[in-house]
Amino acid sequence: MNLTRLVYYSQRNPSEKLDTADLIATCRRNNARLNLTGMLHYNGDHFIQVIEGGRVEVSALYHAIARDPRHSNIILLSCEDVRERIFPDWSMGLHQGMSDRTSAIFLRYFSTDVVNPEIVSVDSLLDVLQDLSAELGAS
Repeated sequence: MNLTRLVYYSQRNPSEKLDTADLIATCRRNNARLNLTGMLHYNGDHFIQVIEGGRVEVSALYHAIARDPRHSNIILLSCEDVRERIFPDWSMGLHQGMSDRTSAIFLRYFSTDVVNPEIVSVDSLLDVLQDLSAELGAS
């Protein structure tokens, strides 16, 4: 079975209620059952997420996210078959906020700590997310 990695960016729809603790608990429960892994960065305004797993499961989850009213202006940045997972220990990791440390990590890979989804390098974005996940530990 092919292993797929999908990366997307979206803005938070401020008119919809968002409880990140509940969201992550649901993601972890459902993703573990489907052998999906990944990482979510949420800075209060936008989401950047990596989802890894079987092609069918990743596609189904992405389509569900695209229909979720908490997201707006969703942009698919990358979807490709890969040899191995970047986040094998995370049913779904969550990094929230934009602390000085987070900003420094973004500035290591980009000229600014504001992500422009139209020109971002997905490889650099994956590096950012790996660095953020290393600070969190595994879950």
